[in-house]
Amino acid sequence: MILPRFIADVMLGSLSRWLRLFGFDTLYRNDYTDKELIKLSLQEDRILLTRDNALARSKLLKKVFLIQSEEIREQIIEVLSKIEISLDLLSLKPRCPVCNGETESIKKEEIKGEIPDYVLFSSQEFIICKSCGKIYWQGTHKEKIDKIKKEILKSLK
Repeated sequence: MILPRFIADVMLGSLSRWLRLFGFDTLYRNDYTDKELIKLSLQEDRILLTRDNALARSKLLKKVFLIQSEEIREQIIEVLSKIEISLDLLSLKPRCPVCNGETESIKKEEIKGEIPDYVLFSSQEFIICKSCGKIYWQGTHKEKIDKIKKEILKSLK
């Protein structure tokens, strides 16, 4: 199954990070112009996510979601409820929330010296962004993210 890809306007930085955590390829920069957003949306077949009514009404756009809510959980629900996905969203591999790069597992021996010692001793699973090199591990933030993701998906059923 091919997942939808997104591009988000300047007002939706938090939403873009969350969509990346869910595993969606989501472009975001806080300096995209409306023209750049439209161009990338069309060139790369991305759904434009915006809170800008005028931008959403552009006749050039083929795929656009006008996001109504100001609250992040509601924004995520708005997006996920508009797309059809037949697979378990919790099973998707997260993308880097910082740069949108793909992530992959990495052995702790390969990152020794790059993360704090206490993390090296207390964590077993690590992932690294193939684009920016940022390293992630299981921690309390991961548990909170997973809990929020589960709550959001439950509300969609």
